[in-house]
Parts: sequence; C-alpha cells; structure tokens
Amino acid sequence: MDGKKEAERKRAGYLEALGSVFLNTILFALKYYAALVSSSVALMADAFHTLSDILTSVVVLMGVLLGFKPPDKEHPFGHQKIETIASIVIATMLGIVGYEFFKQSIEKLLHRESLMFSSMALGVMVLSAVSKELLARWAERLGEKHEMSSVKADAWHHRSDAVASLLIIIGLLVGETYWWVDGVLGLIVSGLIVYLAWSLIRTASDRLIGRAPLPVEEEELRKIISSIAPQAKDPHHIHIHEYGAHVEITLHLRLDPKINLEEAHRIATLIEEEVKNKLGWEVTVHLEPDKRVEYKHSTD
Repeated sequence: MDGKKEAERKRAGYLEALGSVFLNTILFALKYYAALVSSSVALMADAFHTLSDILTSVVVLMGVLLGFKPPDKEHPFGHQKIETIASIVIATMLGIVGYEFFKQSIEKLLHRESLMFSSMALGVMVLSAVSKELLARWAERLGEKHEMSSVKADAWHHRSDAVASLLIIIGLLVGETYWWVDGVLGLIVSGLIVYLAWSLIRTASDRLIGRAPLPVEEEELRKIISSIAPQAKDPHHIHIHEYGAHVEITLHLRLDPKINLEEAHRIATLIEEEVKNKLGWEVTVHLEPDKRVEYKHSTD
C-alpha cells in the first residue's frame, strides 16, 4: 500500500475516534443532567451506555496508534492486525451492550415498568438519537472507504446507542398507556445487537487467522489467470492473509513440466503483476509440474 493511502487511513481513524470522544462526552453530560433532573433510571442507564462508547473510541484510537507503526524486523508485514484485534474488542463490548439490553428489558417486563413523560428527557433523547445515527453513518462511510474494520465496528456501537435512545423516546411517548412496549422492543433490539456483534467477531477472526477465498474472489482469480496464462492449470491451495488493507495471497499452479525455468518464472510474474493491478493484492505463486502432462509425454 502506498504511503499516501496509508496516511489517509490513519487520519480517518484519528478523526473518527476523536470526533466520537468529543460528541459522546457532550451527550453523556446532557443525559446525566437530564436524568438527575427527571429522576429517570432509564435515562441514567443510557447516559452510562454513552460513556461506554467513549471507551470503544479509545480502543479505535489505540488500534490506530499501534496498528500503523511501520514494519520492523520482528513484524515484516507491519502491525495492522492490531486494528483487527481492536475490532474484536469493540464487537465484544457491543455484545455486552446487547446482553445488558436484554437483562434490562426482561426486568422491565417482569416489573411492568414504564417511563414517565419528561419534556427535557425527550429533547435530550431526540438529540442523542439523531446525532448518534449521523455519527454512525459517518463512521460507516470512513470505515468502508478506508477498509478499517475497527471503525466499521465502532459505527455499529454508535448505532446501538441511537437505537437505545429511540427506545427511550418511544417509552416516553407511549409508556404510560402501553407499559410493555419499551421492554418488548428492547428484547428485539438486544437480539439484533448480539447477532451483529457475533458477525463482526467472526469476520474479524477470519482476517486474524487467515481464510480461504470467497467464491467470487476465487472466480476472479481464476479469470485473471486463464486470461493471461492459459497454460497455467488448476489454481489450488489459495490462501488469503489480511493485514489491515494490505492483502497477501498464496496459491499453487500446475504447468507443463517441459517448460523451462525462465518461462515458468515469466508466467508467475505476469500473474502476480496482473492480480496486483486488478485486485490490489500481493501474490506469491508456487508452481508445480502437471503430472498428467508428464505422464502423457512419457507414453508418446
């Protein structure tokens, strides 16, 4: 990856983390004050949920600080897997948020709890829901554009806070008439949050451990190989290793054993360059003699 793109990714991570810390600090103060004035337990709980968002953004910031250190002797591929670890930490925290939502929702249903209307609480929660959803969309765009899994995970943490604020708004508006609405919606949302957290952890774990190519990725590789080197057969043992936005691919190919070493090297280089140009991946090709061709030659 070129230095300019690397610098842009680092800057995006800093912007998202610092912007999140700034906004969440303001929202925490507003929610905490509104909770004290209105004596709302739900609003106080949501205030501390917002406080937890500051912690996840600090995790993003630490991932950027450590993950963008240049390669060294001990880590020749760089340190960008730290960002992947950060996304697992954030997803785990998101799962904990989902679990807490679930517990609170069960307690509300068991104790038939409803929220009492408060104009101050309503105003703060509307501000929270709108601002956190806007923050989530901004972080989501940054994460997609710069291929940063930790920023994308943090976006969903922001969205969970927006959803929590929305649930409180609904509870404030209809809670006195339909006491069960807040609890039921909370159960549904908590299930979605836990599922999302698991999906994020699974995706990040694949990046951390290494994975086989997706069918669409393998098909694209095969097309590139067959278009520039039709004599290269049977791409196999294809493995993907991801280091942030830097991707390393290893694969095996079979060639006619009668091809000389110089020609085999030329074919491998062509494939590596074409994959780099079209997909942006660094490729290492291992060449094997095609024993089927060897057998045919020996019987002629």
